[in-house]
Amino acid sequence: MNSEYDKKQWQEQSLVRDIENEKVKIKLDKARKRAARKAKTKLSRLHKDLSDLGQITDFEDEFGESVLERLDTFGSAFYDLQKGNMSDALSFAQKRVVLAMTKKVKDLKKPKFKNDRLSCTDRDLKKKYSSFSSVKVKKTYKPNVRDLSEDMPVRETAPSETYIPEYSPKRNKPFLRIVNNN
Repeated sequence: MNSEYDKKQWQEQSLVRDIENEKVKIKLDKARKRAARKAKTKLSRLHKDLSDLGQITDFEDEFGESVLERLDTFGSAFYDLQKGNMSDALSFAQKRVVLAMTKKVKDLKKPKFKNDRLSCTDRDLKKKYSSFSSVKVKKTYKPNVRDLSEDMPVRETAPSETYIPEYSPKRNKPFLRIVNNN
């Protein structure tokens, strides 16, 4: 009877463990699909932006197309789990390439400065900046260096009259002392 009870208890525990494992698998699967969707939209947007700007290289073009195809087919762009986390859609190296593409798009979309004036129209200027300043001027570089001449003592000339401060004794509170007769 005792062995049957242990067997039933073990079966119940294994059933609970299996249910918890299924919940974790479902959660990881949802996270993987969400990451794949996010990576796919980001990569397609970057690919489109670079193509529209005419600044896309052959590598970026092939990279974008192949990764998008793998994301559509498999839900992940890499197979080896040592190259990235299990719930990620892109490997570490692929994330670096996407980051470089993002930086390139931001730099190309940023307005260019010419002679401390923006090369964009007044209408664009009003949209991007507040009405308080019409042009953003980049501050000049100031190195954080200590001036050694500040450390040198300043030679003082002898004053015509010597200053003698007045003596004012400090008044302390009176205190009592116990005196022994010995």
